[in-house]
Amino acid sequence: MRFLIYILIVAAAAGFFIYHQETSEPIPPLDSLPVFSFEPVTTTDSTTTPAIIPPPKPVPARLIQPKPAVDQNTLSQIQAKLSETTQTVKDLEKPLAPAEPKVRLPETELYNKAIARVVNFFCQQGGQVRVASGVIISPQGHILTNAHVAEGYDKDFECAIRQGSPARNLGYAKIIMMPQAYTHATTRQAQADNDVSIWKFSRPAGETPLPETFPYYEIDTKKYPEVNQILSTFSYPSELLGYETLLKNLNLFVAETIIMDFDRDIILSSTGLSSQVGSSGGILIDIYTNQFAGLIFGVSKDEQINKRKLFSLTPSSLERVIQAETGLSLDNFLK
Repeated sequence: MRFLIYILIVAAAAGFFIYHQETSEPIPPLDSLPVFSFEPVTTTDSTTTPAIIPPPKPVPARLIQPKPAVDQNTLSQIQAKLSETTQTVKDLEKPLAPAEPKVRLPETELYNKAIARVVNFFCQQGGQVRVASGVIISPQGHILTNAHVAEGYDKDFECAIRQGSPARNLGYAKIIMMPQAYTHATTRQAQADNDVSIWKFSRPAGETPLPETFPYYEIDTKKYPEVNQILSTFSYPSELLGYETLLKNLNLFVAETIIMDFDRDIILSSTGLSSQVGSSGGILIDIYTNQFAGLIFGVSKDEQINKRKLFSLTPSSLERVIQAETGLSLDNFLK
């Protein structure tokens, strides 16, 4: 298969594409921090480009625990394999007539939608902290992220869910769908194929109740990208941050990535500044339609972040995982 070789390798990296820190120092309680306000996002000029958060200053290496990723030799082999293969995604819908020229949406429009829907997972357990990204996908408060973000937690465990720039406490969420196909996988490929989990808000962060309905991204499970297509990425990367910065000044990051190749389940893209630890569960967004286009789960290994390759799951793969685990379509599961 087209992606067989790299799925086996990338899965090894996918399970580590989260910030994971162990510390013997006391962890300040999240409840002591400011709580997110549910006021709508507003801008004074729809044509104004939002500030792209610059990479933060590095902190001492002892605070950072980057995890293994795909080595460049393997990545070169993967790309060579992709070039040799001409497999076609047969169920893609082809336009019956030439498409009209596409108009790129203003970056502020993309950002304003994302900042009300993309969230930061801040999970504390004992002396360990796990940080990742996620996205709200229903008005009832279902949150989509990777299975490796949920790995090791039971269904009673709660992660703090934060939102905004800088991220502030929004509420707490519990796992409601963790694929057994991931938990009991015997190969790295099987883990990569099922690297999806769904959480749901369980309680507010403070005295203010959770909203009755949440802003959310709808997922078109038949949507596929195009090779060389530019997509926006939104996530909460944390690779270069220390604990205090993670706690008090973690920002939603917007960047761009270019599609190199894809099949039914996996999207390979390049030049993603969001290719950092902490971006697991981040999203790809179509810059012309503002639609969800993929779920980030892995990254290739390169010392220079802007040279890394990004690996994401297609909307179709999310439908497959949910249906295999629950017997329901994604839409019906969320209802």
